[in-house]
Amino acid sequence: DFEKAKWYNHEWIKTESAERLATVISEELKNAGIEVKDQSYLNTVIDLIKDRCTLLPDFVTQSAYFFITPTAYDLAAVKPKWTAEKADFFTVFGSTLNLSNAADAETAFKALAEEKGFKPGELMLPFRIMLVGGKFGPGVFDIAALLGEAETKSRIEKAIAVFNS
Repeated sequence: DFEKAKWYNHEWIKTESAERLATVISEELKNAGIEVKDQSYLNTVIDLIKDRCTLLPDFVTQSAYFFITPTAYDLAAVKPKWTAEKADFFTVFGSTLNLSNAADAETAFKALAEEKGFKPGELMLPFRIMLVGGKFGPGVFDIAALLGEAETKSRIEKAIAVFNS
């Protein structure tokens, strides 16, 4: 039964250490054209996404955006509700971003959202799509913290330009 085998594989992945998975996942990423330069970074990525992966190739889908900036976005999920006010929110958020702590960044995000008259939920999906290109991945502030301030700001700026066009 293939479904049962997938379930067992998923359970195995969840219990394996990032260090043990890294060798085979490195190879999967390499086969997909993604070069891993920092083993410690890869281990952190694996720990963050392994609960979402059932089969080893899932790691490519679930982690590519940590290594390569998205070049395409799920515009159908963003464009219908994208406004100049949201663009302004993300411009301000990007310019004041402090990712020394994911929880603090989330608190600042929510405070700015309230100040600008938004519900945080209205902004989470566009933020996720700015960072990963689609509607998937672990917690968006965990993603941002791992990407770092400079990369997160860069992705916000690039996405705003695309969303505004």
